[in-house]
Amino acid sequence: MVSKTHYNAGDHVIYRAIGRAGPGTETSTTSGMIVDIITETQPAGDSGVSAHASEEEPRYLIKNDNTGKESAYKATNILEKVNPAV
Repeated sequence: MVSKTHYNAGDHVIYRAIGRAGPGTETSTTSGMIVDIITETQPAGDSGVSAHASEEEPRYLIKNDNTGKESAYKATNILEKVNPAV
């Protein structure tokens, strides 16, 4: 399923850092900033794990506010865009 929500680099978001986000999912949430939008398969984030992305299903490289680490996530893991803490 392709997400209809589009995010941009610089957006501050709340997201599920592990597993699939969906109804009834009981995983914790965290926050971070989108630093890049990946639209082709390539190594991404601090781990260098391949992000299988395309124009239709991009991956969002998010820098975690708490750890400073970067990882790539599907749009379905992003719950909402928020204003960053000042």
